[in-house]
Amino acid sequence: MTPAEREEALERREANAALLQAKLEKDRAALEAEIAASAAAAKAASSISRALQSDAAKRLKDLEAECAQLEAKLARLKGDFAKASPAPPEESPSEKAAVEAAKAQLASDRAAFEAERAAFAREAEAGQAKLKAEAKALADLRAKLVTIRSEIEAGVKAREAEVHRKEAGLEAERAKLQASATALARTEAQLSEQRAKMEGQLAALAAKEVMYEERHRQLQENMKNFVRT
Repeated sequence: MTPAEREEALERREANAALLQAKLEKDRAALEAEIAASAAAAKAASSISRALQSDAAKRLKDLEAECAQLEAKLARLKGDFAKASPAPPEESPSEKAAVEAAKAQLASDRAAFEAERAAFAREAEAGQAKLKAEAKALADLRAKLVTIRSEIEAGVKAREAEVHRKEAGLEAERAKLQASATALARTEAQLSEQRAKMEGQLAALAAKEVMYEERHRQLQENMKNFVRT
């Protein structure tokens, strides 16, 4: 693999790491938004539960006050009847009907009160169970968020270490290539110097060859002249 290909592969890995980190950050933001929504819902449910408890307590007090008034009225009526004659008078049908109606109303109010109390208890238990479930879900989401955040940080650190390791490897490769280029330039310079020397030697040899040919020609001419004489 050439250095350019290594750099391109490293850039692709860095781009993939950046995309993965962006996705994880988006998931973490979504989880935080979900946690915030769950917390707001739990807070609203708690407010509603407190309001229901306050309303139920107020209604309970009203019913108890009304029951106390009815019982006091019934006792007052009985006292008035007792004061009116030393012997227990026979109650008239209308009085009996009024007493029975008051008793029936009191029993009905008590039954309604008990039913409302039971309904409120069920609603309170359901609200508490819902709050507990939402609190558990919120805790699970927070634990999941912590886990995801730890995974993100670990992944980022691992990728940073890998990037630094790749960068160090690339720097080492660049240094080796630079050293090789320097050695190659030095070798080329030496070859050029040797070429120049060889060209000078060849030129000197050519000049000597010309000089030897000229001497050989002169010797041949001298020999010819010697033979003629």
